Amino acid sequence: MYAKGNCISDARQIFDGVLELDTVAWTTMISGYAQAGLLEEALKVFKEMQRVGGFLDQVGFVTVINACVGLGRRDDACELFSQMPSPNVVVWNVMISGHAKRGNEEEVVNFFLRMRKAGEKPTRSTLGSVLSTIASIAALDYGLLVHDMAIKLGLDSNVYVGSSLINMYAKCDKMDSSKKIFDYLPEKNVVLWNAMLGGYAQNGYASEVIELFSNMKGCGICPDEFTYTSILSACSSLEYLKMGCKLHSHIIKNQLASNLYVGNALVDMYAKSRDLKEARKQFKLIRD
Repeated sequence: MYAKGNCISDARQIFDGVLELDTVAWTTMISGYAQAGLLEEALKVFKEMQRVGGFLDQVGFVTVINACVGLGRRDDACELFSQMPSPNVVVWNVMISGHAKRGNEEEVVNFFLRMRKAGEKPTRSTLGSVLSTIASIAALDYGLLVHDMAIKLGLDSNVYVGSSLINMYAKCDKMDSSKKIFDYLPEKNVVLWNAMLGGYAQNGYASEVIELFSNMKGCGICPDEFTYTSILSACSSLEYLKMGCKLHSHIIKNQLASNLYVGNALVDMYAKSRDLKEARKQFKLIRD
């Protein structure tokens, strides 16, 4: 109760007063520290538990592995993982997402293949982490494998997985494949539209960005800062100053002018359209 109420010192005081600590007590204290962001303290309690011969349940193990991953202690996380007799999908996801966040591409793919070999079914979270890693290294062969797996698991129509697939194919310069996935998905939210717009923008398809943005507005989807960043990038490439100015007005109305990424895109758009006076003005407005 105290740990979940963010009164971690009170929780520790009671913990220290318990004469016989069981698995639940150790797990609760470790989880409390982890939830409070005190990862080093969580690991200290875990080491204390090991010293006195205490045990953790699977929830506790996941928490400790998460703490190791959060602190970048790869070897410790892998050691703990190897001690688990039958890791569930949550534990596999922790290892995969943790390595993905730290850019350990080889380990992400390695753990994913081991997970499949162990017969554990990936979730949309698993596929999202793996696809983002594959996108960063443009490993199309692995991307095709994961796409095939998503279809077999019935996750290819999921918005989260769909946007990850669009991004992966875009990073591999396969915009036709990205477009097929985008068209296939029955429900399209702003994340999906942004994934497609971003893919076109990154690969230099400026005209397609403009056309897709027009379709997006026609479908009644409200643009956000990521939308405007992509469309301003297209305006920069095409030197569409007039359209860029119109977008700038919408950006101000939607109170997105102070966003750093939008600010950068505005400077770039005005500079490439040779309006250096306005580019300088927008540059001065960027706080950081």
